[in-house]
Amino acid sequence: MSDNSIITGLDIGTTRIVEIIARVNADGGIDILGVGEEPCQGLRRGLIVDIDSVASAIEVANKRATRMAGVNIHSVFVGVPVIRVSCAASRGMTATTGDDWRVTALDVKQALDAAKVLAIPPDREVISVLPHEYIVDGLGGIQDPRGMTGIRLEVAARVITGHVAILENITESVERAGLSIEGRILEPVAVADAILTDEQTHRGVMLIDIGGQITQVVTFYEGTPIQFLCIPIGGMHLTNDIAIGMKVPFEEAEKIKHRSASVGENDEDADEFIKDIIDARLREIIELIETETREVRTSGLVSCGVVFAGAGSHAPGTLELAGEILDLPAQIGKSQPVSVPKGIEPRNLSQVALGITRHVAGDFRFLVAREAEPSAFKRVLFNVRGWFDEFLKDFF
Repeated sequence: MSDNSIITGLDIGTTRIVEIIARVNADGGIDILGVGEEPCQGLRRGLIVDIDSVASAIEVANKRATRMAGVNIHSVFVGVPVIRVSCAASRGMTATTGDDWRVTALDVKQALDAAKVLAIPPDREVISVLPHEYIVDGLGGIQDPRGMTGIRLEVAARVITGHVAILENITESVERAGLSIEGRILEPVAVADAILTDEQTHRGVMLIDIGGQITQVVTFYEGTPIQFLCIPIGGMHLTNDIAIGMKVPFEEAEKIKHRSASVGENDEDADEFIKDIIDARLREIIELIETETREVRTSGLVSCGVVFAGAGSHAPGTLELAGEILDLPAQIGKSQPVSVPKGIEPRNLSQVALGITRHVAGDFRFLVAREAEPSAFKRVLFNVRGWFDEFLKDFF
């Protein structure tokens, strides 16, 4: 397969940076070629506060991933947290260009590009465009219009925008590591691609991703995100509560938290005390989610219940509290099967980075954009030609 089949997903997490290099296989799925990760302390509550620290960790993770994969990587698809993001409905339209008026992949991309054109404040920037349905000559409800016959193609989409400062800090960190950003995907949307099924996202499901310092929530209905939420509380807050309550160092509290998820502790009184500490913080997180998502849940749009992701979701009592407070069935999500190199444990892979590669592999727009880009040689040739033309103008 060509180099266009290589996809790199980058997860800039609160506690670690993870890069996954994958190849799109003949079935349209992905095979993991390389994984690299590096601890990082350059983020606070999901936001970059030390660009140099993050850039350094990205560079190390990239070197490890490329060494394992045996390929050189110059661009990545990066995850973006749902902090200060906005979602706006938009429509795009284009004329079809294929033979016999058939809709091509390029037509779809142009319709989605047209949907990006809307008035947004100067402090915001488009992150991505998520299609809800396509309309061919007035006939709607179409999920993939490629190959259909028609003169006019329309798309109803949701345009996701983010705060410029947040996005610029991500870009600067990646570029200081010697890489460029090929695309941006919202982190909970990426996680959804890693663990949710098409049936769940179409019938209605709520994904709750409890990360290190933030909890991100996305609700899907009819295959499209309809609500985003970010809560500035995560798994590290559980650890901190244990450290204070048990009067132990943070590192020891982290070990206690992990042990509490298993059965068989010797000291039942201490075990119950730890559970009470964890329960109080989890209850705070889930009650905040309950308040913000009440309208969506009571409208019957979450028939598949709640799926938890992230390391913080394994705390004892999480599913019971979710069922009690959200009044929905709850489960811990598991990453869908994937081919990995020897020595890599699939369950330890970053769900964000893995989901990014799945998301890109399933979205033909990215591959169309790659095919439309000139080769490196042609870009150099065009630049030289442009310089020569300017030289002739100045000379004569």
